[in-house]
Amino acid sequence: MIIKASVLLLLLVGHIALASTDYRYPEALQTYERQEYHQALQMFDRLATSGNPEAQYMLGQMHEAGHGTLQDFVEAHKWYNLAAARGHRRAAAARDAVAARMTAQQISEAQQTARAWQPEEAPSSQAIPPSRPDIETLSGRQGVAEIQRELNRLGYDAGPADGVMGRRTRNAIHAYQADMDMAQDGHATSDLLRRLRQTERVAVTATAPPPPTASPRIALDDDFSDGDYRRNPAWTVLSGDFRIDRNGLRSVVEIPEEGASTGPSLHSDRPEDIGLAMLKLFLEQRGNVRPEAAPAAAETARIFVSSPIRNAFEMELELASRKREGSLEMGVFQGSRPGSGYRLVYRPGARPGLSLIRVTSDGSDVIASSDGAINLEDDSFHILTWTRAEDGEMQISVDGRRVIQARDTRFRERFQGFVLANHGGDYSLGRIRVED
Repeated sequence: MIIKASVLLLLLVGHIALASTDYRYPEALQTYERQEYHQALQMFDRLATSGNPEAQYMLGQMHEAGHGTLQDFVEAHKWYNLAAARGHRRAAAARDAVAARMTAQQISEAQQTARAWQPEEAPSSQAIPPSRPDIETLSGRQGVAEIQRELNRLGYDAGPADGVMGRRTRNAIHAYQADMDMAQDGHATSDLLRRLRQTERVAVTATAPPPPTASPRIALDDDFSDGDYRRNPAWTVLSGDFRIDRNGLRSVVEIPEEGASTGPSLHSDRPEDIGLAMLKLFLEQRGNVRPEAAPAAAETARIFVSSPIRNAFEMELELASRKREGSLEMGVFQGSRPGSGYRLVYRPGARPGLSLIRVTSDGSDVIASSDGAINLEDDSFHILTWTRAEDGEMQISVDGRRVIQARDTRFRERFQGFVLANHGGDYSLGRIRVED
């Protein structure tokens, strides 16, 4: 009896401690990314009940996917609806997507619960702002979310602190850098976050906030949380195997032993093979790869999604690579199936590690490459950002560090979709988001 009373007392104390904890969104997001879903659900719930739209959106995702709780479309729809009402730019699209999987009665129930919901008032003890998370412990997405939060604190409209580096956030960074007489590169870096934290709001009150910008169009957004790559949006497999796991869209292609194949050829009728052959020749000319040391070709796993993308776009990819071999090809294409367009080719451990290739009916050309190797094989996701302006100026960054800058005006029409090809290795696409 004494033991039971002690256990009950411990549970009660733990519950009170949890209820009084003031979590910050980056901490909750970090817990979620560690896949500690049950704890993350509690942390997001604490933030969401106080009216935090980012936490409400994440609760919608977790209820929709069944992370840390039973899958519940009604709860997901409710939290998406609440987040959308508070200006979260992706919540409305997510709500509409989950509604397509619900009955009319379920939608009505979700709408009623959303209308009846009221935020909890924060206790007076929460008036003291919690300490900010250590910059060195933040992942790429968490760092972007903190930068967005600091920009909003200073009066710059960076949009919701969701960790997505979109046009609105980039414009806010440009405006802040201009006011602080900094180089206006628009990059979300740890140095920028340190500078933002050192800036007091009074220092920028004399400067009018940047004018509101039109919300960019979301051309493509998929985190594969529905467990099915064949719908919402529909991806098409051209060759090889793809599957959905807890990390997103995954492809594993084993590389055969040397001598099993001659590799991609310039005489191939597939633009992707031509691009890889061009890249191989480019590397050989730079002396980084000896022809006799080139790995044997692997069976390519290729998948694409049709989604019209304007000529100027901002793309963000969350990628994970687990083997220091092979290569991963990704990019935008024109036509009904992957053909002409731009491709980024990542080669683990190679120099250069990332190359930008233009593929046309006339052949393929390497436009630009990174200066050195890029190593993503650390069992975690990395954020690759690819922007293209109206004048053809392109920038590619990895975890906020720019690795390629080039200009090419060959393609002036809109692109018709995105293609991903695994030429040997173990890769996961956790998310793709394209704004134009």
